[in-house]
Amino acid sequence: MPLCSGVASAAVATYNSECAPVKVRGLVGTMLHLSIEVGIFVSQLASALLADVPDWRILFGLGAAASLVQLLWLPFMPESPRFLASHGRVDEAARALRFLRPRHDISLELAALTGALQPADEAGFVPDTGDEAKASEAKICEDNGASSGAASQHAVPASQASSGRSKAIGLVGILRGRTPDVLWHPLFCTLFLMGFQQWSGTKGVVFYSTEIMEKVFHMTRAQVRRTPNSAQWVTIGIAATGIVGVLAGACLIDRLGRRRLLQISTGGLSIACVLVTVGRVCNAPVLAAASLFAFKIVYCLGLGPIPWLCASEMLPYYALGTVSGVACALNWTAVFTIGMLFPALSRALDNYLFLPFAALNAVAFATVLLFVPETKGRLVGDVLMRHGRGLHVVLSMRKARPSTSDEAHAPSPV
Repeated sequence: MPLCSGVASAAVATYNSECAPVKVRGLVGTMLHLSIEVGIFVSQLASALLADVPDWRILFGLGAAASLVQLLWLPFMPESPRFLASHGRVDEAARALRFLRPRHDISLELAALTGALQPADEAGFVPDTGDEAKASEAKICEDNGASSGAASQHAVPASQASSGRSKAIGLVGILRGRTPDVLWHPLFCTLFLMGFQQWSGTKGVVFYSTEIMEKVFHMTRAQVRRTPNSAQWVTIGIAATGIVGVLAGACLIDRLGRRRLLQISTGGLSIACVLVTVGRVCNAPVLAAASLFAFKIVYCLGLGPIPWLCASEMLPYYALGTVSGVACALNWTAVFTIGMLFPALSRALDNYLFLPFAALNAVAFATVLLFVPETKGRLVGDVLMRHGRGLHVVLSMRKARPSTSDEAHAPSPV
C-alpha cells in the first residue's frame, strides 16, 4: 500500500500537469491535493464513527472500494499527450489532445508539443554550462530552420530542441551536469519545496491533532475513552477546513500565481504556529484551536498543492521522471521522519511544540521570496530561458506573457 501511494503521487501530479491547458494548469494541478484532503476528511470521519471492534475492519474495505473504482476508470483515460509526443507517437498525441479538448482547435498545441526541431542528441550536443552552450543552442535552432523570430530574438534552450524521441537522463547524469540545459536552479526549487512541505508541521497536525486537542481542552481519561469525543470532532473539522483551503487555492492559483500563494502560505503558517503556541501557553483553548484551523487553511492554500506542480512546470521532459521520483521520495521520507519525531518533540517541548515549525516556515518564506520563480502561464522553455543557470536570486513578481506565435514556433520541451 505505501509503495503504491508513493508511485501514484508522482504519476498523478505529472499526468495532471501534462494534460491540462497552460491557462488552467494550476487549477487542474490542485486536484491531486484536493483528493488527498477529501481522503483525510473521510478517513478521519470514518475512524471516529467506526473505532470500536469489530467496526474498524470496515475501514480497510472502504479503501479497497475507492481503489476498485479508480481501477475500473483508468482504461478510459488517455495517455499524456506530452509523453506520447516525446516518444515520437504524434498521431496518438493528436488523438489524446482531441479527447481532452473536444470541439477545440488543437493545432497550435500539437505544434508546440512536436515542433520542427531535431533532438539535442542528434545535433551533436556536448554538455556545457557557459557561453559555448548558449552558442550551441542557437546553432541548433539555425540548422533546423527554426522560426526566424524565435531564433533571432534569443537562444532556445537545448531541451526545447527535443521534440520527439527525447531520452530520459538519470539522476547521476543530472547531478553531473550532463544535460542540454543547466538545471541547478529549477532542481533546487523543486527539491526544496517537495522536501520542506512536510517540515511545515502539517503531518504532525494530521497525525496527532486529536492528541493535541485533548491537551488543549484538558480532557480527562473518561472523556478521551468516549468516542467520538470533542477532540475528534475538532480534528474532523480541521480536515474539512483543508478541503475549503484547497478549493480557495484552486480559485486563486491561476490568478495570483504560484509564487505569491507560496509566500502567503508559508508566512501564514509561521504566524499560525506562533498563535498556537500563545494559545497553549496562555491557556486559551479557543485561540489554539482557531489557530490550528487557520494553519490548515493557509497550508492547503499554497504549500499543500503547489510543490506537486513544480517539477512539471520547471523541468524539461528528459529530467522530469527522474526528478519527480527523487522529489516524491524526499517528500515521503519527510512524512516518515516527522511522524516519528512529532511525539518525542511533543513530550520535550510541550506547549512550545509549534515554535520550531514557526521558525522553519519563516525560513521557507525567505527561500520562496529569494529563489522560487513564477511559473504561472509560462512554458517550460520560457522558465529555462530565464532560470536555466546556477542558483540565483529571484525577486521579480512579474509574469511572462508568451505570445501565440511563441507557443506555435517555440515548442514546450518534451
